[in-house]
Amino acid sequence: MTLKKPLVALVVFGLLLTGSATPALAHNTQNVEEYDITFGGAEEPLITGERMWVEFEIVDNETGEPVANQAENLTVSVQLSGGEKTALELSEKHGEPGVYEAPVIFTEPGEYVVHLEGSLDGTQVHTHFEKEVHDHTELEYPNNGSQTTENGDGSQNDSDQTDKAGFGPLNIVIVGLSLVAAIGALLLRTQR
Repeated sequence: MTLKKPLVALVVFGLLLTGSATPALAHNTQNVEEYDITFGGAEEPLITGERMWVEFEIVDNETGEPVANQAENLTVSVQLSGGEKTALELSEKHGEPGVYEAPVIFTEPGEYVVHLEGSLDGTQVHTHFEKEVHDHTELEYPNNGSQTTENGDGSQNDSDQTDKAGFGPLNIVIVGLSLVAAIGALLLRTQR
């Protein structure tokens, strides 16, 4: 019975870590009448110079069921802040009903607006989401010897390199959950 409290604490800690992963995924949801539309990149962050996929997940908010087979009724376009809209080819993601995707290669970093328009079973859809696209060089490692910057006193500062090298919030959560699982297994093993 003394094992119960540490296991409960580990479960609560694990749930807190898992909950903190949600903002790292950077998906946004909007309600359009009876539908919830969630937008984000298939891979985050969105970057320049690589084939990326923007995704929309559409769910009936009364039943919780995915809204499938609507690609022909919807259009998606992207627009760099202040620029013209560019239409993308939208299709339903294979094996994931209600998830629609469009491939795009961003050539410039900046703030983009992604528009979803059309109709869903007679309901008109005119919505947009804002998304930042990063220059791919921000994530390169090593990046031509410039991964550290010099301070005024000649010392070097590499405080941003942890995130740029891929040790962002999601990876920290994964490492934390692994640690929780290892400690839980050790506690169970010591009780036997």
